[in-house]
Amino acid sequence: MRYVVRYLLIVLYTVFWGTLGLVLSAADRSGEAVIWVARSWVRWILTTCGVRVDVSGLEHLDPSRAYVVMANHQSVFDTAAIVATLPGSFRFVAKRELTWIPFFGWALAASGHVIIDRANRESSVRSLERAAARVRNGKTVVIFPEGTRARSGELGEFKSGGFHLALAAQVPILPVSVSGSSRITPPRSLRIESGRIHVHFGEPIPTAGLGLEDRHRLKELARSAILAGFEPELEPGRVPRSLTVPEPRGYPEHASRPRG
Repeated sequence: MRYVVRYLLIVLYTVFWGTLGLVLSAADRSGEAVIWVARSWVRWILTTCGVRVDVSGLEHLDPSRAYVVMANHQSVFDTAAIVATLPGSFRFVAKRELTWIPFFGWALAASGHVIIDRANRESSVRSLERAAARVRNGKTVVIFPEGTRARSGELGEFKSGGFHLALAAQVPILPVSVSGSSRITPPRSLRIESGRIHVHFGEPIPTAGLGLEDRHRLKELARSAILAGFEPELEPGRVPRSLTVPEPRGYPEHASRPRG
């Protein structure tokens, strides 16, 4: 019964905050008001569902600069946890299907987030180009490099789009490890459990001076950094294969490595 109540309240919250977001997005074309709406919306949901979100690594963020934030993705609550903890202004890179969700999706589309049509490569490329322009203008962008939620408990293969974006904008990649969210919404289940989520912001990975030929190397660095940031208590099965990434010949010395 409690799961039904939680779902009903989430629907009500989504209608209320989504409607407010649509109204504010019409009045505030910058989209900043909708960020406040999103934070308020997810805090209501987290409180109602009994989900506590802890955060560490905020000292790695410089509020005066933009990042391409890359996080693992195993639950819809990953997004809520990031919205609740990421300081400053930001925009998500979201798949087009999310804009079909009533109220939530409409507010998402109206507030300047980057919408990707994964079925149309040319459209996706144009969307990422627009995102790169926003990042160069000082706007942080959040992307899930796995592309979709991982159901197996393993960190999925990283897509190249986010790394192209970071390289085009020449801004650091900020790796984010979200631990415990799969316990809140277990795979292949409609339950929403109470519990704790931990969000760790890792050390930024520089991209300045790098080119597209370095994107595979950046994938390795981002992957290792996300694995290193998981909280063992919440993610006991996520043991990194290796946190020491060998440096290939000719790789720029200024590219930082994740902590080992």
